[in-house]
Amino acid sequence: MYEKLGIVTNIWAKRMESGDSFEDLASKFGENGFREMEVRDHNYLRNSKFGDMMREIEAAMNAYTDEGWKAICEALWSGASWSELIKVEHKSLFDKVGEFVGRMSDLTLSLAASHVWLAEPDDLDADNARITQAKKFAYLLCPHSARFRIVDVETDGKINTAVAVANAKRYKSLLPSYPMVFALEHGRQSATWTLELARHGGCPLIYDQANTFRSDGTASNRPEDFWSTVRLDDLASVHIKQRTADGFSTRITDGFVDFKSILKHLTRLGYKGDLLIENTATDQPLEDALVSREYLLKCEIDS
Repeated sequence: MYEKLGIVTNIWAKRMESGDSFEDLASKFGENGFREMEVRDHNYLRNSKFGDMMREIEAAMNAYTDEGWKAICEALWSGASWSELIKVEHKSLFDKVGEFVGRMSDLTLSLAASHVWLAEPDDLDADNARITQAKKFAYLLCPHSARFRIVDVETDGKINTAVAVANAKRYKSLLPSYPMVFALEHGRQSATWTLELARHGGCPLIYDQANTFRSDGTASNRPEDFWSTVRLDDLASVHIKQRTADGFSTRITDGFVDFKSILKHLTRLGYKGDLLIENTATDQPLEDALVSREYLLKCEIDS
C-alpha cells in the first residue's frame, strides 16, 4: 500500500521560513523514500527563493504559445535540447529551471493551491487565466505525470451546485492538449457532498479524512458514508494527517482518524495511488514524517 507514500510540502513551512531551500528539502526527503510530493502553493513557498523562481517562470509563460510551453517542459524532463525552444532573454531562467529539474528527476511532483471554485467568479477571464497559469506550472513540475488540485477554503453558506459543477468542468477543459489530472479536495464542505460535485464535474477527488472532523471529534459526514459511496476511479490521491482535540497533529499517531480502517477500504478498492503525509509543520519535518511512516506501517501490519 505504501509504494507511493509521500508528503505535502507545507510540512516544510517552518524550515523554509528559517531559510532552508525547497530543493535541499525535496532531495533529503527523496533520499529517505518520500518521492511523491504535492507542492502546496502558499506564503511559505512564495516567500522563498523557489517562490522567486516561480514568479519568473509565471512571467515567462506569457511569451510562449500553449504548445510551445508544453514542448519546453517535455524537453527539460526528457533530457532533450531545449535551448532552441526558448527566447534569448530567458536563458538564465531556464538554466536555473534545468538545474532544478535535474535535482528533482527521481521525484513525482504535483501542484496544489487554494482557489474559490464553489462560487461564481467576479472576472471569468481572470479566473481562467489563473487556472491556466497554474496548470502550466504543474506541467513544468512533472510533465510525465502532471496533476493540479484545488481546494476552496473560503466559500461558506448556501452554495449554487450548478455554478460549482460548471466551474469544475471549465477548469478541467483548459489546456486540453496537456495530459494532466485536475482534481478537487474537500475543505469546509463534507467529503461526500464534494465527491458528488466532483463526479458531476468530471474530476477526481483528493480525500483527507482529518478534514471531516471537528475539534470535539464529530464529523461533517461519517467516514462510513464516504467509503460506502466512493469508487476507485473517484480518487486521485489520499492525504494523511491526524486530528485530535488539540487540532491537527505534528506526527501521525492515535486520534480521530482511524488509519487501519482507511487502509482496509483502500485495499478493498484496489487503490494504487499516492498517500501524502500532511503533518502540521515543525522544525523537524523529516523526523516527524519518519515517525509517521512507522506508525502507518504498523497500522498496515495490524490491519
